Amino acid sequence: MAVPGTAAPGHARLLAFALVLAVLRGAVCESNHTRFAMVSRGGNAPSWRPGSGAGKGSARVPAPSPPLDTCGCGPAPAPAPSEFLNDKLRPLYPVIQAFKTTITCDPLGVTASWVGPKLCDSFFGGNMYRGFYCEHPPGLANDNSTLTVASIDFNGYGLCAPSIAGFVDAFPDLALFHANSNNLSGEVPDLTRLPYFYELDLSNNNFSGPFPNTVVPLGGLLFLDLRFNRFVGTVPAPIFDLSVVALFLNNNGFYGRIPDNFGSTTAEYLVVANNQFTGPIPRSIYNTSANLSEVLFLNNQLSGCLPYEIGLVEGLTVFDAGGNEITGPIPLSLGCLGSVEELNLAGNQLYGHIPDVLCMLAKTGKLQNLSLSDNYFHSVGHHCLELVRRRVLDVRLNCILNFPNQRPALECARFYADPPQHCPFVPHIPCDLPGFRPPAAATLSAAADGGGGN
Repeated sequence: MAVPGTAAPGHARLLAFALVLAVLRGAVCESNHTRFAMVSRGGNAPSWRPGSGAGKGSARVPAPSPPLDTCGCGPAPAPAPSEFLNDKLRPLYPVIQAFKTTITCDPLGVTASWVGPKLCDSFFGGNMYRGFYCEHPPGLANDNSTLTVASIDFNGYGLCAPSIAGFVDAFPDLALFHANSNNLSGEVPDLTRLPYFYELDLSNNNFSGPFPNTVVPLGGLLFLDLRFNRFVGTVPAPIFDLSVVALFLNNNGFYGRIPDNFGSTTAEYLVVANNQFTGPIPRSIYNTSANLSEVLFLNNQLSGCLPYEIGLVEGLTVFDAGGNEITGPIPLSLGCLGSVEELNLAGNQLYGHIPDVLCMLAKTGKLQNLSLSDNYFHSVGHHCLELVRRRVLDVRLNCILNFPNQRPALECARFYADPPQHCPFVPHIPCDLPGFRPPAAATLSAAADGGGGN
């Protein structure tokens, strides 16, 4: 299905909410608008907040304004059936108007354009029905008789509404619904009856409760973004069986173990950061080698040993597991990540020797940023020293003798006297590394003793 992009010409311009002359009363209705600044937080979803600048975790959406129709101006009369472009659009008009009556704040005045019969005005270069985009369903003639609403993009509109049920699910030919940075809430509707649907973005809203199980049966879903909401509870294992390209679950209240079938995901981009997940990174991650490019586990409560299987995910470009409780030595298998550009393991309980096989990726691979700070490493290899000098490698707050900005010696001694967990050191490297010569057996034995924390 040829679906328009999320941005159309003029799509980002602010639409002035015109003063409307009330035909019957001769009165003037005036909308009450508040301006908000869109703030980007790194690679996370942008958030709406007042110009006063609330801190992290504060309300990310505007407080609801009074209902749009507060001065006695009734809704415009419904268009005659003959005024609609075709029979597919006529039943969508009351759906949009019903949703419009539930909206309690509209800081950009977009709903002022939701009047009249021209639901597909943007298709012809017009400005009516902002946020609604039309296309021809697949297999049907490309003429005006088949034109229908194929995507809805409310990104950045700041709309307040108590529910999207009965709205999103009422567009039979819908393929995309994007609603980043609004104040939407309620239940996520059942979208399984929409045969073309493949993108759902509910990020940076006010959805809450358990993981929305209505998205689990969406077998054709390619993009799912639930970040920056207030969902809580465990994540159902079938979510990792979806054929998605991108899966964003970060900045919610999800907890429990990451399901063991994590490795079944087809995602290229997978983010579960800033939740409360516990337990180890699933060893099944090696099954994602054919597709996974970027994965972010940071700022959870993950523990256990750093899996050897991470080194088998050949296409990784970004791996971030900082800010957890992961322990053990760095597996030599990570030296096989020839495509990795950013690797963050800071803020864990990793220990032992920082292996040269990892640091050599800055020469033989694409590594540009390696952060191992705030751990308990006691030594570094020759190539790692070079990366420290070049500021590619950050090793602050470790236990490396004669290095600046390290932990107190007593703290390091206490840690090595009783490390949190014994993790095996596996000397095998599952790939051929240019310029790397395996160490002698005696050296490996010593490394194994040090890697176990004994």
